[in-house]
Parts: sequence; C-alpha cells; structure tokens
Amino acid sequence: MAATDVVSLEGERGDTASCLSYFQSLGIDPAARILDVGCRHGSFLENLRRQGYADVQGLEIDAAAIAKGEAAYPDLKGRMQVYDGTIFPFAKGCFDVITMFDVIEHIPPVEAYLTELCTLLGPGGRLVFQTPNLLVDAPYWILALRAFNREKLAMIFREHCSLQTYGSLRRLLGRAGFRDVRIERNRSDTEFKKTLVRQSLGWPGLLILQASNHFPMVLYPNFWGHARV
Repeated sequence: MAATDVVSLEGERGDTASCLSYFQSLGIDPAARILDVGCRHGSFLENLRRQGYADVQGLEIDAAAIAKGEAAYPDLKGRMQVYDGTIFPFAKGCFDVITMFDVIEHIPPVEAYLTELCTLLGPGGRLVFQTPNLLVDAPYWILALRAFNREKLAMIFREHCSLQTYGSLRRLLGRAGFRDVRIERNRSDTEFKKTLVRQSLGWPGLLILQASNHFPMVLYPNFWGHARV
C-alpha cells in the first residue's frame, strides 16, 4: 500500500503511514489475530483491515476517540474497546501479534504492564512497537514547548513518563518476558514528522531531522522493533 493510499483521521497522534510501512516489512500473516494497544481512532486497524487482516482489535482509554473512529470506519464497530489502561479484557494467549505505537512512553508502571501484556500472546507471538528515544525526545519537547521552567518540564515528563534509551528498552522488554528483541530504524523524515518539526522548530529542525536518519542507533529519534514470547 502506497503512502498516498493510507487512511488516517485528523487527531491521530502518531504517524499512521510509518506504522503501517514498518508492520508491512515484517511479513505478518493476514490470518494473525492482532491487537493494537492505544488504537485511538483506529486508523491503523482500518488500514490493516483493508489489506486483508480480518481479525483486528483495538484498546483505547479515550471513549470519544473510539466513537469518532467508529463513525469514520463503520467496519471497525465492535472491534475497539475502551479500557482503564491497566486491566486487559482478554483471555491469556488469545493474540498472535500485539502492536504498540507511541504507547510505551505514556505508561507509568510500564514493566508490570508489559509483563501482563506478554501473557496475551500465544506461543511464538510477537510484540511490534515504536517508542521515542529519551535522549532525543526530551530535548525536542523542551525546545518545541520552550519548557525552560519547572512547571513545563514537569508537564513533559508527566506525559512521557516512561521514556527509554536503547539499552533500557532492551532490558525492560527482557524483564517483561520477551525474547529475540530487535530494535530497528524506520526513516525519520516522513511527511508527518516534517510537518511537526517545521511547525515547532522551523528549518533548523528540518535539517536535524533529515540528518537523524544517519545517527547511530543509540541516538536514533524513535525505536522501532519487535520481540517474541
């Protein structure tokens, strides 16, 4: 599916096209049972459905976001559930793939959460994820929001309370029960990211964004990856 064919509602907080391209690169069987955690309006799930993934479900803490998604994507009605962010309304081992894009960094008890999430995957099941790099994300938001006082700094770290470095992310997933952890790149200078950076940092930010494609993995802006149980 070309980027121009990707559907995404205004208000989705992540880069739907990038999430889809990374997922496609993994060659996941269309018969896989898939759960998207933090599905928001369901744009990622709708794109999967249109590609022939029949068994897709989502979890989201915002009921209004799901309602907006169901209005736009009627075929997803009944496939997305509101939950409290802690208790999963599913039996253990009932999914083959769980996706988490721009979610890990928002969860305060992140290790306990991932440990429980691991149990939802069947044998050989796979977690597919993306999360920003602490070493890049924190400085970016400090500059973007001009967060040079204690109150603004506190706001940033309340929102992104579980940011990880390359090493801490690998260790976190291992402690949670995942194995064969792969942390990879996915191109940084997408149209979504360029728009975001242009609005917040202007042309100097765009130059850094383009250069970031060549940064070493420990300084890469976002960690894309997958792991098995």
